[in-house]
Amino acid sequence: MIQFNDTDLKTFLNEFWQKKPLVIRNALPDFESPVSAEELGGLSLEEEVESRIVIQNGEQDYQLLKGPFTEETYEGLPDSNWTLLIQGMDRLVPEVTDVLNDFDFLPRWRIDDIMISYATKGGNVGPHFDHYDVFLLQAAGKRQWTLTSQDCSEDNYIQGVDLRLMETFKIEDDFVFEKGDILYIPPKWGHHGVALDDECMTYSIGYRTYRGQELWDSFGDHLSEMGSFKDLYMDPTWTEDLNPGEITDATSERAQTLLKSILDDKNLMKTWFGRFATQLDPVAAQQLPEPLTEDETPDIEDFMGAMQVETGLIKDPVCRFAYSEVNGNTLLYINGAIWDTFGASNAFMAKLANQSYLTQDELLLSGDNEGNIKLLFDLWKLQYLVFIE
Repeated sequence: MIQFNDTDLKTFLNEFWQKKPLVIRNALPDFESPVSAEELGGLSLEEEVESRIVIQNGEQDYQLLKGPFTEETYEGLPDSNWTLLIQGMDRLVPEVTDVLNDFDFLPRWRIDDIMISYATKGGNVGPHFDHYDVFLLQAAGKRQWTLTSQDCSEDNYIQGVDLRLMETFKIEDDFVFEKGDILYIPPKWGHHGVALDDECMTYSIGYRTYRGQELWDSFGDHLSEMGSFKDLYMDPTWTEDLNPGEITDATSERAQTLLKSILDDKNLMKTWFGRFATQLDPVAAQQLPEPLTEDETPDIEDFMGAMQVETGLIKDPVCRFAYSEVNGNTLLYINGAIWDTFGASNAFMAKLANQSYLTQDELLLSGDNEGNIKLLFDLWKLQYLVFIE
């Protein structure tokens, strides 16, 4: 886990998370980036990788390029003032995925992805604010961060720029970050990071943001898929002198009461939110592993034999796991679906959701329950779990 040093985890969660920024010096003191700037450049040449380059040409003059790029793209870049950004690095490089283990003090299902940026001296993506929480880990080189809590609204965007940059940025705090330092930024806090050398690399550990409309639409879809909420709207008692064209308070209140009745169903809400929180975005869905073919799939007995000798099983980094307790039973959610648990034990499903991998000892202990093995076999056939190499 990251080292909070001048504060503690309880204070961070109570006083800073989603409230105000926090500078965490030497949070990961021995951190070494598992990918280099050259490797990031190589990834940006690939079609399936989401990459961008931001070039600053003037004070409020920014140019956005979208990948995939070519060798000629880099040959045409200026010597300074540009930034390369690669999204979803935790899905591409296992060693980057491991960085998430240092942030398990927050739910793993809240993670969106890890973006890695490399910048030449002066490189930046402009002053901006996000609608999500982010930890900014300085992985190499130095970067200057300036912060503001003012004018973080959409009417403060610079017009005519492809990026959503703040036109007015009143600096309230100013910090220089070195390798191992982390800056936590909550939603709607303006921040501007400028590379101070040609070695600047920053990891952005971003968390999902949920808008109310998105929640509402998803909940409606869940009700439809589950065939739930078929209760009928019932009229109020009509008065003798009603106006035939009027929607009265009593009618809208009847509709409100009906809707509220389903929103007050705690078990239904928990079941829906488990699906919602683990659903994949379109890019991630395309990155799911190919399941084993029928010819590639051995008998479950052979799978059990492999469990005896392999180091363990590890989750595919694209997949999202979570669980919840509903009426004394554990529900397992994977990639937006309520999963068939095959009678696996509640404790085992919780372990499966909580951990990024299962060791050989944990696999052998799980063998005491036939349902545990069937669940593992099902996920292995889909390659959502693979044997650790």
